Amino acid sequence: MSILKKLIFWVAGLLAAAFCVAWLLLSSSVLAGPRATLTEWLISRETGQTIEINGGVSIDLGSIVRVSAKGLRVPGKMGVDDDLANVTSLDFDVALSELVMGDLQLSQVVLDGADIMLSVDKDGTPSWPIAQQPQDMAEKYKQTGALNPGAALSNILSDHRLQMFNSGISFRDAKSGFEFDLRLTDLGLSRQSASAPIDLKATGMLNGQALDLSGEFSPNAPFKGQLSFESIQIDATGTPDQQGYEAGFRTAINASIDDLQQLQKILLLDDVLEGTAHANAEIVYEDGKLFVGNADALISLIGGQSVVLARTLGPSGGPGDATLDTTIRLFPEDNEPPATTVRRDLKLVSIYMQLANRIDDVPLRKMVIATNGMVIDTAGVGPPPITVSDVSRSQDGLLRLGDVVFRIGPTDAPFLVLQGAVNDALQMAQVDVEGDLTLPLASLLSPEIFQESGVLGQVSGGFRLTGSRDMLVLSDLKGDSGDADLWHFDVSGSVGDILTLNDINVQVTARVPSGSDLLTALELEPIDTGAVKIDASLVSQEADWDALATVAVSDSELIFDVSLDAAIPNPIVRGSVTSDLIQVNHIRDIVAAVLQIGRLGDIESQSKQAADADGNEDQAGPVTSGSGPFRDVTLQPLGRAILLSGMDLAIGIDLKKIEGDKGSTSLKSDLLLDGSKAQLGPVEFAYGGGQFNLTGKVDLKENPEILQIAGSTGGWDLGKIMQSLKFKKGVSGILNANLELSGDHASVQDFMKTAQGWATVSMRKGSIETQLLDIAGLGVLPWLFSKGKGDRAPIVCLRAPMHVSNGRVSSKEIVVETDMVQIVVYGDVNLGKKTLDIHGQPRRIGKPLSRSPWPFSVSGALADPKVKVKDGPRRVKRKDGASTMPAQRKLCIADILQLK
Repeated sequence: MSILKKLIFWVAGLLAAAFCVAWLLLSSSVLAGPRATLTEWLISRETGQTIEINGGVSIDLGSIVRVSAKGLRVPGKMGVDDDLANVTSLDFDVALSELVMGDLQLSQVVLDGADIMLSVDKDGTPSWPIAQQPQDMAEKYKQTGALNPGAALSNILSDHRLQMFNSGISFRDAKSGFEFDLRLTDLGLSRQSASAPIDLKATGMLNGQALDLSGEFSPNAPFKGQLSFESIQIDATGTPDQQGYEAGFRTAINASIDDLQQLQKILLLDDVLEGTAHANAEIVYEDGKLFVGNADALISLIGGQSVVLARTLGPSGGPGDATLDTTIRLFPEDNEPPATTVRRDLKLVSIYMQLANRIDDVPLRKMVIATNGMVIDTAGVGPPPITVSDVSRSQDGLLRLGDVVFRIGPTDAPFLVLQGAVNDALQMAQVDVEGDLTLPLASLLSPEIFQESGVLGQVSGGFRLTGSRDMLVLSDLKGDSGDADLWHFDVSGSVGDILTLNDINVQVTARVPSGSDLLTALELEPIDTGAVKIDASLVSQEADWDALATVAVSDSELIFDVSLDAAIPNPIVRGSVTSDLIQVNHIRDIVAAVLQIGRLGDIESQSKQAADADGNEDQAGPVTSGSGPFRDVTLQPLGRAILLSGMDLAIGIDLKKIEGDKGSTSLKSDLLLDGSKAQLGPVEFAYGGGQFNLTGKVDLKENPEILQIAGSTGGWDLGKIMQSLKFKKGVSGILNANLELSGDHASVQDFMKTAQGWATVSMRKGSIETQLLDIAGLGVLPWLFSKGKGDRAPIVCLRAPMHVSNGRVSSKEIVVETDMVQIVVYGDVNLGKKTLDIHGQPRRIGKPLSRSPWPFSVSGALADPKVKVKDGPRRVKRKDGASTMPAQRKLCIADILQLK
């Protein structure tokens, strides 16, 4: 055989052998196992996951090797029975040159019937095994930056072509409860040429909601994508860094949700919220950090509620330099509830929060809680006012907030901290939180003046809130004043529903060791009341309320017993104020102490007036003093709020024994309140020769702000009154008065400034130390008040008819008579400004037309008046010519008016 023939024979043999080997490798069932093993290795090497092929593998040779595998399985991690994925078929291409060189890249990947199942158990452990990369692969990933999000994105966009048919991805998180089931009818990543952008198109269902996904992507060039549901559209546009996606990128995302119910269905939540939402955000990757840049969102519910979020980057533009603003509104901004003066109409209007981080600076936070009766405004350095963690979904479709912390008050020392869970956050139901309260005790008396004062110590305690926005139960209420020395305060109990104040069972005790020390601490005039004890309980069942309180000072005791029927719009209140024994001096001291505490309201009013004088009169709402969290308070004082509540009230007052140095007496009266009027009295009281007969009224329909007082009093010893006021100079006389006055009852000061009406004061059998007359400049002539100069000058009588208008008391015929002289006084006293301007002309009794020898004037501040005495006028005349005194002149009537 020639050499040529032998060569041809051997070549043919080799070709035949190669064909047999290729046939065996690609088609023969004899090598099906090695062929599958080789393909499993190839896919596992590329994906980092263990792959099993159970349905066979076919391979088409060429410059591009086409591999088709059937029945693929990706097992879960060791110890997990469920598969991670199952695939009906997988087809992909591998370049033969890359296969020979060992540098493999899969392309033209086609998946059909892929079912990927991902899950996380209750411990947060994933069901998929963590891919174990060979050392050389890990080093390769490190060098190429495959763990860089920009590099990974660029890699995907430039190298992968993928098609999926009839496939799906299921995700179950046992820890959070969220589930996502994505079913894709088809998904394709393709492009027309190597230089053309990659087109993404997909259709399918996400948790039963139809979706369309599209996009256009190019390496190192801007990309765009869009995800659409029936009522939701999300658009994304990305821009790479000048050096490509590996160096960084920015992605602008815009989301428009026309129906929040579809979003809730996608999240498998109860679709209880109706409304819309819009959001814009920027995802930034730079300097190796991935973060959210500028962002804003608006959620609007059909009921008018809304949530606005805004994240703004600072000058540096980095993740550590940003401000987050959150506004939660419970009413539309143009339809807020009107400002209220009564607590029953108090409504939460909005909550505003701001968290600000600045590089190389301390973070700041601010929170403003606005109601229609006041605003709580706090700011400073401290933890966020609201933190939420452990967000999850329940099996029945409820959104659960497992750990919520809500801090109200100053940043460094909030006075109320609520912490717990909300098991149905979308409807604010199944609430279960614990509350910790720490509040300055003085703020219970006057929150605007003593907002942050520790003068009376702190009241601290705790409680539990359970229920929903429709019914909230308060239980385990316990609070006390701690180690406060000036008073001791304890409260305990529960409230069946604090939203409607039903089923209340609360007990309160208070002890004041020294009323004088307490008032001194409040910078008020000390009143030595001694020790005061208060025990009170409030119990209600449905619409029936019962309150019982006991106030005791030494052996004096007052018992308040009140019942309330709140089943009707205007509640019916019946009750009594009784006492078996109360000391007169205790009544006097308690009333004086209450008046002193009442001055706190006057101080607030003065502070607001001072603020107005400084140019704050145009501010919305009242101006408060101090720098505490409370401002824009429109709530009326509790007493006025009760007056305007519309309740039908009848309280009987029965003080069986009032005991004092002058003997004992008793008092009976009634306090009445209905829809048209409020009335106290008549109050009839007689003790030690003195008596009261007064009635107070408020016309709730026509003039609800005005208190009317009418009646008489008399028989009171002026000397003893002056002694009780610590007036050391000697004066005496028996005082009587008749009056009919009206004025604003907000405070004593307001009443004095707005008083209208008349009053007549008279005195008989009086005297005054002549030293007082000398000080006033009225004792220069010995005969002016008496025939001879002595220690005391008699005052036969005094009569002072007065007209009152807007707090200005005026009179033209006040008369003071001694046994020798009649003094006629005219002028006015301004109670609001606390000034006076009066003039007096003394003349001998029965000589009204004679010259007044020493007329005088008293003017200036009430606290420091200026007295002037000067020569008097010559003579005066009556306009009608009358000049003769009657045979029987009347005491304390100006003689000039008695002439005939």
